Amino acid sequence: MRPKTLLLVAATVAIALPGTVLASTPGHNGLISFRRYLNADHSNGALFTINPDGTHERQITFPAADTLDNNQNWSPDGTKLVFERDTPATAQLYTVNADGSNLHLVFPCPGDDSCLGAANPSWSPDGRWIAFQLALGPVVNDWAADVSVWEVHPDGTGLRQVTHASRDGYEDNDPNWSPDGSRLVIQRNTHTDRYRPTIWAVDSNDGGHPVRVSPVGVNASDHPDWSPDGQWIVFRTDNGVPGSAKVFLAHQDGSGLHVILDGSNTRQFLSYSFSPDGTKLLIGMTPGSGPEGNADVYIASLDANARVSGIVALTQTDAWDSSPRWGVGAANR
Repeated sequence: MRPKTLLLVAATVAIALPGTVLASTPGHNGLISFRRYLNADHSNGALFTINPDGTHERQITFPAADTLDNNQNWSPDGTKLVFERDTPATAQLYTVNADGSNLHLVFPCPGDDSCLGAANPSWSPDGRWIAFQLALGPVVNDWAADVSVWEVHPDGTGLRQVTHASRDGYEDNDPNWSPDGSRLVIQRNTHTDRYRPTIWAVDSNDGGHPVRVSPVGVNASDHPDWSPDGQWIVFRTDNGVPGSAKVFLAHQDGSGLHVILDGSNTRQFLSYSFSPDGTKLLIGMTPGSGPEGNADVYIASLDANARVSGIVALTQTDAWDSSPRWGVGAANR
C-alpha cells in the first residue's frame, strides 16, 4: 500500500533555529525495515522490509511462535541487518541479508548469570563493529549486576566492553554510532531513579568524555539516533510518564534543543531513524490505522530549518508496526 498523507497529527516546533540547515550526506534512500508484532501480546514478531513509497513489502525473518525479532539496524552498505532475537530464555544477536537469506548467530547468550541477554545492536559506519547492550547477572531487586555497552565484530570475535555502567550506578542501553564512528549516543538509566532515563553521548572505544544530551526534567528514551551529517540527535520522551509525548532534536552537547513533534496527549511516539540523505525521519506512532490504535510507521519530511514539514503513513495494517530503520541501497522488486 502506498503512503497516504497523515491529516490529523500534532506536529509543532517549540524553538526555531534560524539559519540552521539539516545538511545531507551522500547516501541513497534505500530499503526501510520494521518490526511487526504477529500476536496480541507482542511476544511474537518478525522483521519486514518495504520500499519508501510503500510498495513491495517483504517478510525477511520467520521466528518461532514464542520468539520476537526486534531492534534491528542496517549494515552501512545496506545489504544486511543485525537484530535482537528474544525467546522466553534469552536474547541473542543475529545478522540476516536484506532478502532474508543467510541468517547467522553473531553473539550467543545462554540466558544465565554469565549473560542474561544481548540487545539493541547497532553497526559501526565502517562495518567493523556492532555495539549492543549486554546484561550480566545476578539479578538483585530487579536490577541486573551490570547492563553496559559492549562491541563485537560481525563474525563474533573481538568482544570488548565500552561503558562500565554498574560501577557508576547506571544501566546503559540503545547505543547508536555517530556518522564518523567516534561517538555513541545511548540511553542511560540511573539506579537512584530508574524511571527518569537520560540521553548521553560517549566515546565509542571506551565510553569516555560523556556529555549529557537531554536536559534535566525531560524523561528521554528509546533508541536515540544521529542525523547523517552528525549535527543532530533525535530522541523522545518516555511514553510511561504523564504529559504530552514529544520528539526532540538536539546537538551532541545538548544545545539547540527543540521539539519537532508534539503528541498533544493524543499520540505516542516510538522508535525512529533518519533517512540516509538526512531529509526525512522514520517514526513509529500510535494510534495508527489498526484496531485499538495499533502503531504504524510514518515518514516525516524535514525542512532546511530542521522542522517537520509533513508526515505520511508508510504502513497501514491491522498489525502493530514499529521499530523502523532506513538503509541505503536498492529497492525491493
